[in-house]
Amino acid sequence: MPRLPISDGKARWARPLLLVFALLLAWSSITQAGSMVFHVRNPSLALWFDADDPVALVRAAEARLAVRSNEDNAGARAVGAARRSIAQNPLNADAFGLYGLVRLANSDLSVIGRQMAMADRLSRRDLGTQLFLIEDSVRRNDVAEALEHYDTAMRVSDSIRPTLYPILTEAMREPAIRKRFLPYMDASTPWLEPFLRYAISNSSEPASIVALAVEAGGFPEGPQFATRVPELLSVVVGQEDYDTARRLYEVVGGGDPATLRDVRFTEATTETSLAPFTWQPFQMGDVDSLFIAGADSRLELEARMSAGVSAGIMRRLLALPPGTYAMAFPMQSEGHDPADTAQMQIACVSQGGRNVIADARRDLASEFVLGREFTVPRGCAYQMVTLSVSTRATPGEIVLTIDSPGLGTR
Repeated sequence: MPRLPISDGKARWARPLLLVFALLLAWSSITQAGSMVFHVRNPSLALWFDADDPVALVRAAEARLAVRSNEDNAGARAVGAARRSIAQNPLNADAFGLYGLVRLANSDLSVIGRQMAMADRLSRRDLGTQLFLIEDSVRRNDVAEALEHYDTAMRVSDSIRPTLYPILTEAMREPAIRKRFLPYMDASTPWLEPFLRYAISNSSEPASIVALAVEAGGFPEGPQFATRVPELLSVVVGQEDYDTARRLYEVVGGGDPATLRDVRFTEATTETSLAPFTWQPFQMGDVDSLFIAGADSRLELEARMSAGVSAGIMRRLLALPPGTYAMAFPMQSEGHDPADTAQMQIACVSQGGRNVIADARRDLASEFVLGREFTVPRGCAYQMVTLSVSTRATPGEIVLTIDSPGLGTR
């Protein structure tokens, strides 16, 4: 009679052992997966799965510091967590950064600097590390390194930029810092365009931003930088720093110095991006002024306005040498009232104020010439020419056409 095979002792234990091994492997996979899922979003839960998760150790320590930073043992616990994290992963940049920051209050700065440098070499994504290294570089007067960490910090986090822009803007007053900043004056620098926009509007010394643009050979190419020159010109002229504005106009804007003595309406003198060193039409409220091509293709200014307006039409900054001149504007008007007038005013302008050297008025008419002889005295480096109108409130619209002006010497 055939017998059933008799299984030995090893065979009886093999299946349960395999089952236990499979369960342990499954649990290990579950805990590892759970740790990986939660070690950033919920580090405390990740540590429940894996008490030695290096990322979760650092994240949990950072969270405890943020909530209980005043506890006596908060710093020590954070340092301990950083050490455990580094033991599990020697290339953990977050741990080195946390370790350095916690020990900052009572440790040798050179030791902390080495710890932060290690964190920086391992990963440049930690904002706290970059901010510490900025301060450390400034303390050592290493401008190039400080700017490198500024660059890294503003690439890592958009939200830190509003905090760093004011500091960097005021730093531009120092020639040595501007020199080191020049490599970042490139369109590929992601934070440069909004920084320049901020600096132009908020610098306490706009001349330093002009100096930066001059030393860099201009602003970077590209449509996002196209308005930087007119914006900066407007700010500097508004501060009545005409020498600096002229430098920006000529060196960065590419303006021809000869146009500063040419009052005619030409392509060069009507390039509005370089105003007010070129003719600047006013477009505000009920006044709309713009250059158009006339019947013989010559440029002329057309100003449309509601009756009852008293406002400027256009202005221009000149740099005439001392002497006696005569300036005249041929004009045509439609829809005007007999009491409506046009005015031309020329003033010497400087940081010391303005001194009117010519003031002419004429009643609006179908055709007329508005002009005046004037003398530019010595010491009057810049002259502002302004055209304006004063009209009565009547129904309808007034259209004023201004032909290319003329300038003669006496």
